[in-house]
Amino acid sequence: MKRIVDIYRKDQRDQVIWTYIVSLGGDGFHPSLEDFKQEGLRLAVLDKRGPADSLDAHVHLEII
Repeated sequence: MKRIVDIYRKDQRDQVIWTYIVSLGGDGFHPSLEDFKQEGLRLAVLDKRGPADSLDAHVHLEII
């Protein structure tokens, strides 16, 4: 299952820093929206978009 995850700074929710297409659940696992959010935040930290404590994410509800 794939979902779009937008990454924001907590103090600037009106500006998207980056957008990821996150794919989870290929192994039969049924991921929740929180799973997609956490994976998007993990990727953002790995890509040096900012420190984990300053980032937040929004998961789009539509499945792509």
